Amino acid sequence: MGNSTESEPGNGTQTAARKKRVAKTPVAARSDMREKIKQVATELLISRGFNGTSFGDIATRLDVTTTNIHYHFGNKQGLVDEVVADYVAEARGRHLRIWLDQTTTLQEKLQKVVDYNFERYRHFNPTDQGTQSWSLIGRLRLESDVLSDNARDMLASFTSSIHEGIRLAVDTAWHSGELRDDTPREDLAFLLINIVNSSSVFTQGTGGFDKLKLFFDAFSRVMLSAYAPEPKARRRAK
Repeated sequence: MGNSTESEPGNGTQTAARKKRVAKTPVAARSDMREKIKQVATELLISRGFNGTSFGDIATRLDVTTTNIHYHFGNKQGLVDEVVADYVAEARGRHLRIWLDQTTTLQEKLQKVVDYNFERYRHFNPTDQGTQSWSLIGRLRLESDVLSDNARDMLASFTSSIHEGIRLAVDTAWHSGELRDDTPREDLAFLLINIVNSSSVFTQGTGGFDKLKLFFDAFSRVMLSAYAPEPKARRRAK
């Protein structure tokens, strides 16, 4: 599976026999196998990238045949498309729950994003100085030229959805009085989305998660403090 279209193995007779055997497999078992394949594929795609992941790698991890994987997903692009769709949906959901939370300040939201990123990071890095890739979105953006149009669209949809969530979070902070009247809200949202989007690459380029945390902390101190009103000016709250 070094390229984007691994062909279906076997001749017509073998394929028909294989489908007959698989048809006898309980639906629940087939569904469970699909999820296991996607889980392993996600791990490998994050750590090795698109070109570094093959059906053979996945089959070895699961102790199954590559034919089994072909049956469930067809080719490599089919598998990657499903993996990206699932991953983006989960990541988008987690981020929007953070950014759209009406009970937390913008600074608290930033800390929750750091915590979420660290959860992802630690899964692939045993120490805070590790530089192993930990985000499927960040990793596959580096190989967008070999992805399908669907996969590229899904990666782009993550950015647009999170940008909107961050923009609303900044507006909420402004309406509540957490930010001054003259705060350049669009600029602030633009900076935040770029920090979020570059988090995984940042840890690889700077030598670990500690630097990313310092980056978020510095943003909070410099940008949010710069536009924080005097305590008496917090007048737009309910």
